[in-house]
Amino acid sequence: MSAALTDEQVQKLKSYHRDCVAETGVDNELVTKARKGEFSDDQKLKDHLFCVAKKIGIMNDAGEIQKEILKTKLGAAINDEAAAQKLIEECAIQKGTPGETAFETVQCYYRKTPTHISIV
Repeated sequence: MSAALTDEQVQKLKSYHRDCVAETGVDNELVTKARKGEFSDDQKLKDHLFCVAKKIGIMNDAGEIQKEILKTKLGAAINDEAAAQKLIEECAIQKGTPGETAFETVQCYYRKTPTHISIV
């Protein structure tokens, strides 16, 4: 699997990240570590991931995973629709809170993919 984002997508993600840092007050160090696969069990990090997921459109305001949107975006990003579907089945699982759902989904995705697209 290869993961590639366009310059426009990268700029949007950076903008979403800045907006969500301002909104959640997450410690940037936790975000930096999460990008490397070191996920801290921190509520502000969970809120940050949920915020970014909402802005991307892969979760709604109620914290529900938008699986069809996720499949489209993930399939295009990794250029493998079957692999995207498998990741969604294994990782896109509703948890008790929106932040927990985003946190667990991103961690699972990170563990199961050789190439990482950071939404953090």
